Amino acid sequence: MLFQAPVFETIFRTPVEHRLVIRGSRSRGAPMDGVRWFHDEFDAAGVLVARYETYDEIDASGAARCGWRRYDAAGRLVARHEVPMRWSALVALQQSRRGAEIVLQRLGGQLGPTPRSRHGLAA
Repeated sequence: MLFQAPVFETIFRTPVEHRLVIRGSRSRGAPMDGVRWFHDEFDAAGVLVARYETYDEIDASGAARCGWRRYDAAGRLVARHEVPMRWSALVALQQSRRGAEIVLQRLGGQLGPTPRSRHGLAA
């Protein structure tokens, strides 16, 4: 099967009036095999609103995974989502690239305020 990269605007639910710009990508070979993409999202006025890191890889332990992380304009991680398989396996499982993109849209890793201990410090 020919590799078909995801449509990142679909995965990130980028509003139509926003612009998603690729900053670059990185590939690496065994034993940690994979590729990462880096995007910036700008609003209609051209203001940076988010940065994204998307990945499709085999990690150091040999586990397959693909997913993304969203950072706000200040660089804080605000959302993430990951599935335990490579992009091509997800496309095959969903029987379409569009189906795989929908699976990656889910916000299983929405981040909120850091929990605090009884002493007021981050847990």
